[in-house]
Amino acid sequence: MFDLDDEPGIDLTPLIDVIFMLLIFFIMTTTFSRPVLDILLPAADNAETSHERQEQIITIKADGSLFYEGRQLQKGDLASVMEARPEAILNLYVDQKTPFEAFVDVVDVAKVKKGGRFVISTQSGAN
Repeated sequence: MFDLDDEPGIDLTPLIDVIFMLLIFFIMTTTFSRPVLDILLPAADNAETSHERQEQIITIKADGSLFYEGRQLQKGDLASVMEARPEAILNLYVDQKTPFEAFVDVVDVAKVKKGGRFVISTQSGAN
């Protein structure tokens, strides 16, 4: 039966197993935090450089006013300005403090006239 001379003890095998499993888990999850794919794109052999950039720049100031080529625009003139050069990329320079309503008005027109293709840039309130 039982020997009274044996001292009772705690079996540490399950504790070691759990620590080992946690160690494996943390090692495996840290290896996935690195980028999976390093993509190297080849250089173009027959690239053409374009000195003239085909873009329309519309600036929206902090007070919501619109400017195109140095002149102030009204909301009603946006459609005709965008239709004048349909092939040009629309670049919106938006002040950081511009009211959201003014931005949405321009984006709504750009969505219809430019097919939703435009670039949004920001500029600080100091400009």
